[in-house]
Amino acid sequence: MNGSQYFVITILLSIIVLLYSKKLSAPVVFLSAAAVLAISGIITPSQVLAGFGNDAIAVMLLLLVLSQVIWRTGFVQWIFEVRLKPSGRYRVFLAQMMPFVGGSSAFMNNTPVVAMMIPFVTDWGNRHNVPASKLLMPLSWAAILGGMVTLIGTSTNMIVNSLVVSNGGEGLSILDFTPVGLMLFAGGMIYVVFIGFRMLPVRKSPSEKLAESPREYITNLIVNSGSDLVGKTVDAASLRSLKDLFLVEILRGESVIAPVTPHEILEAGDQLLLAGKVSAVAELAAGRKGLSLADETEFPKAEKIHVVKVVVSPRSSLTGVKVKNTNFRGRYDAAILAVHRQGKRQEGKIGSMKLKPGDLLLLVTGDDFVKATTDTEDFFVISQIRQIHNIDMKKSIFITVSSFTCILLSIFGFVPLFNSLLVLLAVFLVGRILSLSELKHMINMDLLVVAVFALAVGKAVEVTGLGYLLASSVVTVFEPLGVIGVLAAVYLTTNILAELITTTAAATIVFPFAAASATALGIDGTPFYLAVAYGAAANFITPVGYQTNLMIFGPGGYRMNDFLKAGLPLKLICAVIAIAGLAMVYGMY
Repeated sequence: MNGSQYFVITILLSIIVLLYSKKLSAPVVFLSAAAVLAISGIITPSQVLAGFGNDAIAVMLLLLVLSQVIWRTGFVQWIFEVRLKPSGRYRVFLAQMMPFVGGSSAFMNNTPVVAMMIPFVTDWGNRHNVPASKLLMPLSWAAILGGMVTLIGTSTNMIVNSLVVSNGGEGLSILDFTPVGLMLFAGGMIYVVFIGFRMLPVRKSPSEKLAESPREYITNLIVNSGSDLVGKTVDAASLRSLKDLFLVEILRGESVIAPVTPHEILEAGDQLLLAGKVSAVAELAAGRKGLSLADETEFPKAEKIHVVKVVVSPRSSLTGVKVKNTNFRGRYDAAILAVHRQGKRQEGKIGSMKLKPGDLLLLVTGDDFVKATTDTEDFFVISQIRQIHNIDMKKSIFITVSSFTCILLSIFGFVPLFNSLLVLLAVFLVGRILSLSELKHMINMDLLVVAVFALAVGKAVEVTGLGYLLASSVVTVFEPLGVIGVLAAVYLTTNILAELITTTAAATIVFPFAAASATALGIDGTPFYLAVAYGAAANFITPVGYQTNLMIFGPGGYRMNDFLKAGLPLKLICAVIAIAGLAMVYGMY
């Protein structure tokens, strides 16, 4: 190995370490890596920026926009809730829900699909006495498995396609993923419906725990100057006999008063730490003048206050922001009452907590909450109180039919997918179905940055000869096992790496070596490209391995080992099906 190859290996290892540590976001890591490679002279500026001219990346962004337009119509939700008439039996419901979610995820971004289904699934569980923990994991898995069925099923698939194009290939077709993808989905669904459902935990969601254990949540209220509570004892203020509430302690300046005696006199500025049902907290605050949320946060002004449960999304701009700095009141006409992380009550002041993806927030909302959060990606509403969609049926049918027409024209080779999607986007803009401001909001800049600069890192692996060198070593080691052994090595390497870092990062790091391995063996690289995509997507054993797993972690009340116990068999099943299926479809036996 020469110096440039050692240098690129160092860059790749640094990317893995930084992504695993989560100290920097994926876009920052890949952009920085590309910058270092450009400054060092390993790749040229034109090679760094080549991804912006990659047709496959453009198609990926257009499809993500299209899926959001379809989702916003409410048409897909309406079909499932009204037309499919879900069964009241648990396993039959799973057998109905999983194909619907998987089929939707095959053609739409799976994040909004799962976000849309969480309220409906949890509501079904409540009505039929089935814990959310027995439903939400299959929901996430159905979205993951469904995304493997087509090229446009996940952004990871489309990034792999952009890597193929960048590597000089013709690119993958929409249905190249389908034969083995359907095998994976069928295998996963059979496992869940007949075996896996027994391994799903029975957990109470945070909201269910709250109802049973009034000291599970802590919320902070402050006694304002001028409040009728000032100067009264705790007993006289009726704070010792609250229904569904318990006064845990009083924070007064730097002092902590605990336990609180009935004779303690309240002062202006006292911060009351109350434990109990959040709805009772909201009722208390709404009915008493001079009480507000701590950290100078006001309750929304509304005739009727609602308590809404939301989960912080993986792409949230709230990540790392202290609760007191989120400006929920101004942005969303809501206020944060409580925060749960991994199903546990957080200690200390709520205002000082830094939010993380997967955190469960309990909000008190005002009249403008629904309008203010229609297009937000900061969190997903999982409350059982769901927005009722007033569907414009003609408009919804037009959007859905025209979208799938574009896909079918591409499948049958009549029109390139990029051309048809670009025309359809123009039609949506001219017809005011979509505005420019909405389009700007729908473009995932994080994904674009990762995709473009990941291609640059891959180019460095190619131009230094590192990819072929390491691939030759892999081929030499696994050649006694035949071509299938090398294919298995590619799949398993991607699959393990994806559990440690992001799926996109795992795919982009392993792809150059997979392509070089196919070249070294002198065979078609398609099964190796698909092995990278399938391996990156098959994340079932950790909540952080895939964004939909993270979305359902808090609402389901799951623990870390719940995913390992129920998901490991599915992960092994997918590995066997993917490797054997690719070998069969591409004649590797």
